[in-house]
Amino acid sequence: MPKGYAAGKYAVGTACFSVVDTGRTEQLGSGTGDRKIAVRMYYPADPAAVEGKERAAIFSEAKKAAVLKAFRLKTIPDALCSADYFENVPAAQGQTFPLIMFSMGYNSYAESNTYLLCALASRGYIIASVGHAYEAIENDYEDGSTDLFDRTIQKKMYTSLIGALLAQRKLVRSKASDQELLAQFERFQSKYAPYLKGRVPEWERDILTALNAVKERFAGTLDLSRGIGASGHSLGGCLAYYLCRYHEAFCCGINIDGALFGDYPDSVMKKPFCQISCRDNIHYETRPFFQTDADTYHVIFEDMKHIGFTDAKFFYPFRALTGKLDSEVMLKNLIRCHVLFFDRYLKGEDVSFGSLASEQVKFRKIP
Repeated sequence: MPKGYAAGKYAVGTACFSVVDTGRTEQLGSGTGDRKIAVRMYYPADPAAVEGKERAAIFSEAKKAAVLKAFRLKTIPDALCSADYFENVPAAQGQTFPLIMFSMGYNSYAESNTYLLCALASRGYIIASVGHAYEAIENDYEDGSTDLFDRTIQKKMYTSLIGALLAQRKLVRSKASDQELLAQFERFQSKYAPYLKGRVPEWERDILTALNAVKERFAGTLDLSRGIGASGHSLGGCLAYYLCRYHEAFCCGINIDGALFGDYPDSVMKKPFCQISCRDNIHYETRPFFQTDADTYHVIFEDMKHIGFTDAKFFYPFRALTGKLDSEVMLKNLIRCHVLFFDRYLKGEDVSFGSLASEQVKFRKIP
């Protein structure tokens, strides 16, 4: 495990399962059958239960091959192909734990933030990470089947790739206020990215279907007394905001550098929320700062790029795409941000979220 990873008092168990959303016909890939959803669980286990056991692999052989191809790499170091978690060990006995639903970024994979999610599980959280069919690099299912990213999506993502790139460049360089930036992004997503805008409610259905299955499988281990937490990277982070905005069951959320696609009513956000950003994407991520009467935070990682918020920061060598910030520093602060936020709003602990501020991480509370 990377040095920036620091475990809590629990060992971490992991298990994979899949669920079929019956009656919801798949629109991507083969375009046949009901939509399938892949789920990887991360959960607290008793340290004694993992003694003498081998750590679980992060990648199946099929997933590793797909990730290597997607990142155009020849190999991933063996040390980064397993994490500090153990397959199918029992959850810690006699205790219940808060639940966090996590969603990957677009064309990523369910294990993309394994180091972060292991750290959360070791500190007493159960996390379900969802892989979205044909929109992940690769998904593995319980029946032995797999799927790969549907490359026809690349032609659907933007109505005009050149127009979208020019509009993005203009938005990034804009010196407008946060409110004006939100209006500019609204025009951008409606004109150039209606496809991505339309995927948000579909991913919402994936999460809710997975959530029902998680509740059944971990019924005696979940503490839902305060509600459910949500987090995710990129479009998965946008989904965390969407879930908190629309569903009472979700009580707080974190968006890891996701542009805020989707339709939103004029109602007020009543759930605590944390927006994590790199400097490049701040102008896409101003929505959480408006229409809210709950605690809202903005955490900016300096010298970071979008992909660098995932475990790819450790095996993808191109810092132009992952950022110059040291990978260990990134992970340490990403973990700390999640732990402080969820300890406060899911566990109800009295912690100081403002202690995040440092040279590498800028912090502000809204307003």
